Amino acid sequence: MNILFPTRDIGTKERFDYWQDVVCSNFVPTANRQLSDDRFDGSLTSVAKGGVAFSRIQSLPVEYVRTRSDDAVDEFFVSLTLCPEAYVRQGDHVSRQGPGDIVLFDSARPFTCSFPKGDDQIVLAVPRALVQRHIPEVERFLNRTLESHSPLGSLANTLLREAWQAQSVSDAISERLNGAFLDVLCSAFEAAFGARAPATEQRRELQVERVKRYLLANLERSELTVEHIAAATHLSTRTLSRIFASEDSTVMRWLWQQRLAACHDALLAGRFQQVSVAALSFGFTNLSHFSRAFKQAYGISAQQLLRQP
Repeated sequence: MNILFPTRDIGTKERFDYWQDVVCSNFVPTANRQLSDDRFDGSLTSVAKGGVAFSRIQSLPVEYVRTRSDDAVDEFFVSLTLCPEAYVRQGDHVSRQGPGDIVLFDSARPFTCSFPKGDDQIVLAVPRALVQRHIPEVERFLNRTLESHSPLGSLANTLLREAWQAQSVSDAISERLNGAFLDVLCSAFEAAFGARAPATEQRRELQVERVKRYLLANLERSELTVEHIAAATHLSTRTLSRIFASEDSTVMRWLWQQRLAACHDALLAGRFQQVSVAALSFGFTNLSHFSRAFKQAYGISAQQLLRQP
């Protein structure tokens, strides 16, 4: 089902506020600003195809800024630029796109998207697990411009346009088409930027194992954050995120899973008489969140497990 959000029927003074609500509700929360003094105008059309949200967004010059990270956001954005000029900043890198270029970036991390001559793009919001299944080295290609004239960039461009314009089909067929597009996109990135060297892969594995050993030895430390873990293991936060993304996870998600598993095993072995004491002993601070996550993971509440003979 196509959903259209035009601003033409909104009062002049309310247009940009309306546009901000539309963009934030369809993508992720951002702080937006106009880049021209003209009366704002824009439209967004959105449709879901096989678990991927496709959108066509057009507007006068505008900038979108996401200022914080959020592990609860579980999507990558794939953008095909149709306007004369577009910029994406994520981390310490700025990429520039022209007509027909594609960029892939992480919606869970801070970013800035600028369209100084007006916005016109097709954006895919793709679940993280799906991207990582088809583009295993996705971190290597984040915020790198895949130019339309690159070896396979033209093919990826054409497939994305065709997928956007295609008539509605079953979810099963849409899922296969999405997978095929991501496979081509992966090949296009590899052709443009090269495949990972075996030595680099080996280094990544050693880094992951070092971080995992540190986390397992410090499960009880509730103050652990991405920044703290990166500093303790002598990695940048960007590298830390990248090496865990290659395993379809994040460092905080992996830590959370290990804490849950350790708490489960301790309760099962009868090492604790109270669930709250067990949870706090393994670094949990929000007991309500812990209880929900425990039951979702094991199909039984922690309290029920504790009472088992």
